[in-house]
Amino acid sequence: MDNDRTSSGIGFLSGLVLGAFAGAILAIVLTPQSGQETRDLIMGKAQEAKGKALDMASDLKDLANDLAEDLRKQADDLAKKTRDTYETARTRVNDALQTGKNAAKSKIDDLKNG
Repeated sequence: MDNDRTSSGIGFLSGLVLGAFAGAILAIVLTPQSGQETRDLIMGKAQEAKGKALDMASDLKDLANDLAEDLRKQADDLAKKTRDTYETARTRVNDALQTGKNAAKSKIDDLKNG
């Protein structure tokens, strides 16, 4: 559920940035000014959008690293639980086998002596 909120937050942020960028480009194109001023303004807005995109990419990388670390931790926990369960089951089987051997030996001894 936390991942759904994170995904929707990133989607909202992406939409907001793209919408702001599209609105800025539209405002630039429709505003009366010289060609050089328009090119300079577009270049400035493009640099600004590039900075925002790099920031967003960095945030996404951090999020991916956090998720990867969380998955590694969960995998380690699962591996430990699996090892513990295996050891418990192995001990129980060995105990049961030993009990069976002892019972069989006792029965054989009873039959030999009886």
